[in-house]
Amino acid sequence: MKKNQGNILILVALVFLAALSRLIPHPMNFTPLTAICLFSAAYVENRYLKFLLPISAMLLSDLVIEWSGEQGFHQGSLLVYFSIAAMIWLGTSILNSKVSIKNLIVGVLGSSLLFFLITNCVFFYPETSSNIEFASYPHTISGQLASYMAGLPFYRNMLSGDFLFTSLIFGAYYLVRQFAHKNEISSHS
Repeated sequence: MKKNQGNILILVALVFLAALSRLIPHPMNFTPLTAICLFSAAYVENRYLKFLLPISAMLLSDLVIEWSGEQGFHQGSLLVYFSIAAMIWLGTSILNSKVSIKNLIVGVLGSSLLFFLITNCVFFYPETSSNIEFASYPHTISGQLASYMAGLPFYRNMLSGDFLFTSLIFGAYYLVRQFAHKNEISSHS
C-alpha cells in the first residue's frame, strides 16, 4: 500500500470513528463534530473530500440515529450541515499554514462560536416553526438574544466536547503517524 493511500485510510477511519461516537449516550452537543471538521480541514488535501468526508460521516451517524428510533434529522439539520461546511472553511483558513496547539485552540473557539451563532439564529427558522424550541422566539433582536441565552448551556457542552475530541483525534493521528514513521525507519535499517 502506498504511503498516501495509508494516510487516507487513517484519516477516513478516524473521522468515521469519531462520527459514530455520536451513537454513545452523551450530554447534549457534547460531540466530536468540531474535531471532525478541523481534522478534515487540516489533513485532507483534496478540497472536495475535505468537505465530503465530515458531511458524509455526519449523514451516516444521523441515519443510524434515525434508524434506531431517535431524532437524527430535525428542522435545523440544514443549518447543522451548513455549519459543518462553514467550520471546515474556517478550519482550512486557520490550520492551512500549520497545525499547532495555538491554531487548534483558535480553530475550536472560532468553529464552536460559528456553529452556535448559526444554529441558534431564530431568523433562519420560520416564525411559525413546528420546532417548539424556536417557535417561542420572535424574529426580533430580543427574541434572538433570548435564543442565544437559552443556547448557552448547550454551547458550554459543545466547547467541552470540542476541546476533548479535538485533543483525542489530533493526538491519535499524531501517535499513529509517529508509530508509522518509526516502523518505516526500522524497516529500512
